[in-house]
Amino acid sequence: MCLNSVFVQTLTGIPLFDNHSKNYFDQKRNEFLASIYCGNFRDTEKIYREIAAEIEVAKEFSEVDQKAINQIQHAFRTFRKQITTNCSNDIKEIFKGTRKTIARAVRKQIKNVTYVEYDEWYAKVELSKEQFRIMLKTVATLQITVGCSISCRRCNEWALPGPRKHFSFNAVTTLIKELFEAGNNDFVLYCASDPMDWKSGGKNISDILVFMSGHGYKSQYGLLTKIPKGSEKIIASLLKAGADIGFSITDKNRSKVEKIENTVNRKLDVQHDTAELLIPAGLDEDFSNINSSITDSYGSEITPEGAFLIAPTFTSALNLTGQCRVPITADTDLFLKKRVGIEGLAVEYFKPLEAIDLKGRTLRLKKLMDAQIENIMLDNGSETLVPPGMMNMHEYFKVYAPEAVQQRKSLLRAFSKKLMRDILGEGKQPGISKEERYAHFKKRVRVYSESCRPGHVAELKRKAFSFYLKGIADYLKGHPVEREIVMYLREGDRQHYASEQSHIDEDHGQTVDALLSEFEAEPFDLFQVLIFMLLDDPDDKMIGMFLRQNPVETTDCFL
Repeated sequence: MCLNSVFVQTLTGIPLFDNHSKNYFDQKRNEFLASIYCGNFRDTEKIYREIAAEIEVAKEFSEVDQKAINQIQHAFRTFRKQITTNCSNDIKEIFKGTRKTIARAVRKQIKNVTYVEYDEWYAKVELSKEQFRIMLKTVATLQITVGCSISCRRCNEWALPGPRKHFSFNAVTTLIKELFEAGNNDFVLYCASDPMDWKSGGKNISDILVFMSGHGYKSQYGLLTKIPKGSEKIIASLLKAGADIGFSITDKNRSKVEKIENTVNRKLDVQHDTAELLIPAGLDEDFSNINSSITDSYGSEITPEGAFLIAPTFTSALNLTGQCRVPITADTDLFLKKRVGIEGLAVEYFKPLEAIDLKGRTLRLKKLMDAQIENIMLDNGSETLVPPGMMNMHEYFKVYAPEAVQQRKSLLRAFSKKLMRDILGEGKQPGISKEERYAHFKKRVRVYSESCRPGHVAELKRKAFSFYLKGIADYLKGHPVEREIVMYLREGDRQHYASEQSHIDEDHGQTVDALLSEFEAEPFDLFQVLIFMLLDDPDDKMIGMFLRQNPVETTDCFL
């Protein structure tokens, strides 16, 4: 931990992020799935008719709209038998009509490709100079094209088929210039599209790279492509020029890779081999599984249609692209602190995130984002849900175990010596006064020493339970549709904990405080039981009493 982290402030009194954009089709997709999961096909039909009617009268569809509509249509196909058996006979014709309407809109967009100029885009996002300045520092992705010519079946991004919108060359180069001038050199030109598809006024991706090279702009990340049809010569020339390009492999482009390898006479850097791609997505999604995230990035994303806050999520019916995307608007006064690559993997997704305010100060959010609460409810402790080395909640709750407390105590002396070298040693933390470094050293030692005291650790465990359960209860009260989706996705895990929940339900005199001391299984297992109790009743009396008796007003409740 760097010394500057001691100055991170806790955010209070500022509206928190909600990962739901309130986009009509996003919400209708969730309602549609929830009605199917519940077997309430009267609502299924009503919701689908409303969706079809909205599609019929809509003049155009954004990228977000089309992804949600494609997911709704795929959900209809996935549950076709149940829907057609339990709904009116004409429901199939409505599905076909909707499919034709969308197909016409897509053909029109692909035929009439549009180009977004910088001034047009900037006016649309409606950000102040202060907002724009902070956002630039947090951008992890610059998506230069809407739509993708590859149309991979297993597309985790649910990319739209066929490029239909591009940033103009001037827009791309202006944004790149502003990003580098803001000190941001680790963003990628890749998201729900292929950079090789980008075109503008006779220019292609090589012209962007020439521009960057000519201005000394060196990004830490190279290009990633699936080799769109007709881009082989461009790729070969870029490789010969020493460009940093990786190749995402599918069965469709293996022969293209071999052809390019023969042209440049060397093996290429390949990624995402089909045989190793374990996350079902796109047309492989069955809307019943929980998989790991497809991204490790926290921060902001720029697309030809706007700008978004982004954070990883598990890949499920709640977040089918494995991330949440919150539109950045004129009301956005906080931006998630950028974390990409290894730094992103190190983020503990179940703890409040860091954000940057309009004065450039780093703040710790007081509460969890909705997307984080969803992750916590979906986290069954499986190691497959998080990358190797990333702590999950199952592991986190083990830090409260007596043996963990004892182990930390045995390492106190060694910890203090290392901390002394790292913080107080010569040449460490330049620009920070000795007094500030010593104060930080004392604080770190004090915090660690407290983590070695059983009584203090027991109190922190109680606060952590209160913090998480309060967040989950509040979320469930305001998200009845998402509650049904979570219940469906976790039904198998619920059966695993059924006996423990039944035992607690039958003991009317039981309290959460007592369970924290007496529950024989691991704390994580108790936490799972309590989650299922809240899913059954967000106003559960026993948990409600615990929350009232153990209020947690700050995030100072974690080890």
